[in-house]
Amino acid sequence: MVAGAAAFPAGDCWLARARVPEPLLDAMAHEAFAPAAPGLRTVCLRLRGGRIDALAPAVVDDDLPVVDLADGIVSSGWVDLHTHLDKSHTATRIGGHHHTLREAVAASGEDRARWTAGDIRRRMEFSLRTAHAHGTRAMRTHIDWVSAATPPAWAVGQALRRAWSGRMELQLASLSPLALFADTGAGAAVAAVVAEQGGVLGASVHPMPGQRGLLERVFDLAVAHGLDLDFHADEHLQNDIEGLRGIARLTARHGWQGRVTVGHACALSVAPADEGHAVLRALAEAGVGLIGLPLANLQLQDGGEGRTPRLRGIAPLREARALGVAVSLASDNVQDAFVPFADFDLLQVLALGALAAHLDDPLARWIAGITTTPAAAMGLAWDGRLRVGAPADLVLLAGRNSAEACGRPQRRVLHRGRLLDAGLPDFRSLDAPGPTN
Repeated sequence: MVAGAAAFPAGDCWLARARVPEPLLDAMAHEAFAPAAPGLRTVCLRLRGGRIDALAPAVVDDDLPVVDLADGIVSSGWVDLHTHLDKSHTATRIGGHHHTLREAVAASGEDRARWTAGDIRRRMEFSLRTAHAHGTRAMRTHIDWVSAATPPAWAVGQALRRAWSGRMELQLASLSPLALFADTGAGAAVAAVVAEQGGVLGASVHPMPGQRGLLERVFDLAVAHGLDLDFHADEHLQNDIEGLRGIARLTARHGWQGRVTVGHACALSVAPADEGHAVLRALAEAGVGLIGLPLANLQLQDGGEGRTPRLRGIAPLREARALGVAVSLASDNVQDAFVPFADFDLLQVLALGALAAHLDDPLARWIAGITTTPAAAMGLAWDGRLRVGAPADLVLLAGRNSAEACGRPQRRVLHRGRLLDAGLPDFRSLDAPGPTN
């Protein structure tokens, strides 16, 4: 929290001298506000009744208190499109260090056998409180689903979705190995529950025999039930991008544009340039969104015992956006077998992603990746642009540019125009008796 947070008005007010990234303003509004720096405009915002009531070049004298942001950047609340709340905060009890995806999957699977509803809820709610305090207003979490039976974490997630309604919009996505859909009964059972409870259908897609037919089965289920799709796709460094190619082809065939996202896509980073660009163009034409997940990919790609990884394993995010793909960035795993650190802080994700993938001036040029682009993928009622009538769910950064905001990530968070006074939860609150110890 920045200094002076306790003095923030308890009611309606003006936010003066805010720097708003151009992607968070309607295009027609850009010229109404003076440039503050490349990609940033100087805006004053009036907050009334929990919403943005006015945007103006200067404060209007109407007797409302004025908060001078001193050229700090203002963003809409973050939207975290790809997380794993069910696995979060298991790293300490799992122990060890995991440097490959195979190791992490095995360690997490072994730990999953010990999960109870109480354990899952304690960890998931801690993660929601953390993300909310950092400025996140909406999240999609994958839930491991490895058989026809509905996992306990799904029911816990549904209960938390209801409990957090009005504070955090939470979506649940099933995460099943693609091989599960070889059992037509199991695949149908998963899709039926997901559809009944308003979720998203997901699968992990990697090179395997019969991949094409299994992908077709997943799409058939999604179309039959009217479900959006969210894939972990080609999370490896083999020269094989057939999973991504198949997803693009099937999305176009079924007319599922705007309803499909893919995460990871690490294999694109090592594919021949012409083949990789062809797949990116196919994803763009099919309206498939791409989620960059720098924390997990830096941790698990090109890893091995006793050696330093040489490859970053990050999908070609710059090329993807240049070719018209909707690109988001997300937290992915947090303090589990896959990523030992992190804290559901999308500003941290954006900063690390900017370093790993050379996303220059991320607050001005890539802010859509943690706001408007994932909001569209989730189908949120508010697209995240700052306009009259929009919710005053805002992140007020102390930094005036990307260097300051990413280098020293101080912020204040507003929920419905009021300062969020709940600080970050103490890790010791996870130390209740039971499997988390």
